This record gives sequence, structure tokens and C-alpha cells, in this order.
Amino acid sequence: MTSATTGKRSSLLAARLAPAGLFVVATLLATIMSPTVSLWTDESITLSAASRTPTQLWALLQHIDAVHGVYYAFVNGWIHLFGDSSFSVRLPSALAAGATALGILFLGRLVASAATAWTAAIVFATLPRITWGGIEARPFIFAAAAAVWATYLLVRATRSASRAFWVAYGAVAALGVAINIYLALVIVGHAVTVLLTSRDRRRITRFTVSAVIALALASPVILLARSQQSQLGDQGDRNVLSIARKVLVNQLFLGETPSTDAAPTWFTRSWQIAAVVAAAIGLLAIVLAIVRRPAVGDDRRVILAVALPWLIVPTAMIAAYAVLASPIYQPRYLTLAAPAGALLIAAGVRTIRARVWAASGAILYVVAIGIVFASQRIPFAKSGSDWSAAAAAVERGATTGDAVYFAPRDTDGPTGTAMLTSRRIAYAYPAAFENLRDLTLERTGAETATLDGFSRGLDAVALPGDIDRIWALYSKKGPASVRSESDTLLREAGFHGTVVWEGPSTTVIEYSHDD
Repeated sequence: MTSATTGKRSSLLAARLAPAGLFVVATLLATIMSPTVSLWTDESITLSAASRTPTQLWALLQHIDAVHGVYYAFVNGWIHLFGDSSFSVRLPSALAAGATALGILFLGRLVASAATAWTAAIVFATLPRITWGGIEARPFIFAAAAAVWATYLLVRATRSASRAFWVAYGAVAALGVAINIYLALVIVGHAVTVLLTSRDRRRITRFTVSAVIALALASPVILLARSQQSQLGDQGDRNVLSIARKVLVNQLFLGETPSTDAAPTWFTRSWQIAAVVAAAIGLLAIVLAIVRRPAVGDDRRVILAVALPWLIVPTAMIAAYAVLASPIYQPRYLTLAAPAGALLIAAGVRTIRARVWAASGAILYVVAIGIVFASQRIPFAKSGSDWSAAAAAVERGATTGDAVYFAPRDTDGPTGTAMLTSRRIAYAYPAAFENLRDLTLERTGAETATLDGFSRGLDAVALPGDIDRIWALYSKKGPASVRSESDTLLREAGFHGTVVWEGPSTTVIEYSHDD
């Protein structure tokens, strides 16, 4: 065998293994330091829902969170196999990030050159929206994976005489809508793509049939979610400038961010500036993709026809609806458009022929996203959630027989019945509270088909005489009066409190009985 033949075979093997390498690297990048970042409220909801029996989960979805039902069912099976540690429940999102990067590579090879496809895959894997989503036990990156593979199948279908690709497209699109109903807007974007790239009525008809079937298959989720419209995301705002900032910066170049008291001021300023710098470079690359002559091997018309509707249609429609009707825009819900952004950024980068400018821009961009990445990996990165540390403080000091008091967050004080309490910390880190007696739990979420169940007021609790210690967890996001009124009640019952841990969002107090 000649050295030339050996070299040719080695190159062929490397080319075949390269996509697998991309998947591994993208997945690993998304998992870096995953266990060190505290779970937060949305992830605790995932664990609460996914820990129920199928019957209990179905009962929950009749009332709330139908938009995430498919994901909850998946996580239910996952945690039975691999456990419910923070690393374990986040790992599927990291794997989805790898699968999406792989999908971009295959899609990119269809609509652009191999160099642009690889650039797009690398850009996607390093987008701050994706590196954040990789350590998020929520379904957002799964929707991105469905979007990219549906788009890949769409392009294959429009170029093939086989109906198999249309069937596959409809199936993946239906699954995507079931995972995130906003993916229905990606299908609308696909309609624009088909009209721009094909004049064949038969292909347009086949797309229409496939899209209608996909939406029909996903219609139970759509209709149920429509009846729970507040679950589509109603915590945003309707300010045009604020939404514009989120669209241009947060949607691709930022994840959910640390609160201002979760990190030093200089660090907060650093990642805020870095996100704007990364966004400016990324958006400039997208503009270049639109206005400049493409690189050799790229067809600008095809790239734009595939990626622009995918990026613009869902974003513009949700943003417009948020301004005109209801504040439903949330950047994380538009993670499904990130692959399109990556493809456009890659196409724009490839138009830059001056190596000095290309290298300078790349270095600045890498530094900027590196700073944002660092902000995503500090312990309290997710909106200042400090639950891992709070749970650890209880676990270190508590012994079997102690009691725990999860203070309310949705009442004026410790009286009355509360739904939202600091008990979500126990959903996220159940091991820390396994042997403790929950003082105020009245009915669990599983029993009431709710996310949190119901808790009685502390004043309605007859404290058992054999309790010598109570661990109280107070949320700083709840009413300010809760801690003072609870403290008064416990002192009157013969307990004195000592703060054993305090973070940006939670205070842990150990109450010991006065002997």
C-alpha cells in the first residue's frame, strides 16, 4: 500500500469521524461546570413535574404547563435511569446542543460550502444562548434541535422526488411543536422558504400537506396550551426599546443572567459590556451575509432563503404580539431560532476577505463570549439562585428528626394558605431534606395537580413537642414581613434563631429550642 493511498484513507476516515467529534465537543462545551451552577426556579419545576407518576403528571398538565408536557415525560424516564442530580437532569440539554450543532453541519453542507457549514456549527456551539441552555433543565435546546433537523429535512424534501423526506419533515416538525409551540412559527418561516426557493406547485403542495399534518398531530398540545395562555410566557414587558434590546442582545448573545448581588460589580459590568460587544460583532456578520458577495461555494440566495425566515418570522411575530397584545416575549423561548442566526453569522464571516479584520474580529468575539460564558458558570449564575448552597447549609447541620420551615413567598406573612414557598429548593435538592419534618405542608403538588401544592400558615401549625430544631428558609423575593412575623411566632414558641447562611436570594436560619 502506497503512502498516498494510506494518506487518502486517513483523510477519508478523519472526514467521517469529524461530525462525531463536533457532536462530542459541542456537548462537552455545554456541560462545562454544570454541577457548580445552582438549579433555579424553572428547573425545580421540571424536577417537581418529572418526579410524578404518569397519572399525576397528566393531571398536572390539564391545569398548567401543557407546553412542556412532552419534555416532562421525557425527563421522568431519564431520572429513573440516571438520577436527578443537577448534572444528570441538565445532561439531556447538553446532548441536544451537540445534536443541534451536528444538524447545522449537515444543513450547512446542503445550502452552503463545507467551510461555511463548519463555521456555522462552531458559532452555534459557542453562542452564549446555547452555552447557557446546555446547563438548563428545560426544553429550549430540544426545540432548536427539532428546528434544525426539520429544516434539513425540508431542504432535502424540496430537492428530492421521494415523499419519504416530506413524511419525515412532518413528523419532526410535529414533535418540535409538541416540545415548544413556538416552533409552529418556524413552520411559517419554512413556508416563506419554500415559496422563495421553489416554483414547483407539486412541492409547494407537498409542503402544505406536510405542514398541516404536523400541526394537526401537535394540535392537542396547541389547544391545551391555548387554554393555559399565561404559560406561554407572561412575565415580560411591552416596552419597545426593552424588547428590541432583548431581541438584539439576549436572544443569541446572552442567557439568563446573574442578579447584581450575585457577583462583584466589576464582573457584572464586564459581562454586560461583553454581551453587547458580542452582539455587535454577530449582528454585523449577519448584515454582511445579507449585503456582501458570498464566499466561493456559497449561494447567498439559498442561505438567506433558508435562514432569514427561520430567524425573523418567529422573533418578529412574538415581539410584535408582546408589544401590541400581551407581554409573552422571552428570549429563551426563541432558542429555536439560534441555529439560523449561527448560519447567517457564518455566512457573513466568510465574506470577510481581509485576514487582519477577520482575525481581529474573531479574537474580540472570542474574548467577549468567553466573559459571558464565565458569567454563566458562577455558582449563582441563574438569576442569583443560591439554592445549592442553601440546601448544603441545611444538610451540613441538620439531623434526623429536625423540622424544616419553607417560608411563603406569595402572602403578606406566615398566616393563611400559600402556594408558592421556598419549598422549591427541596424539589431541586431533595436529598438535603429527606429526613426532616416539613412543618407547613398541607397537600403536595402531586395531590393537588399543581406545581407547588398548598402550605398552611405557620400560626396554624401545632409544633410537636419533640422538635428541638427548626431549619427555616426565607426567600428574599417574598414579602419582607414574612421573616419578621415568622421569627416572632417561633420566639413565642420558645425558639431562638441564628443565621447559618445567607446568599443573594435565600437566608437559612437555625432555630433552636430554649431549654
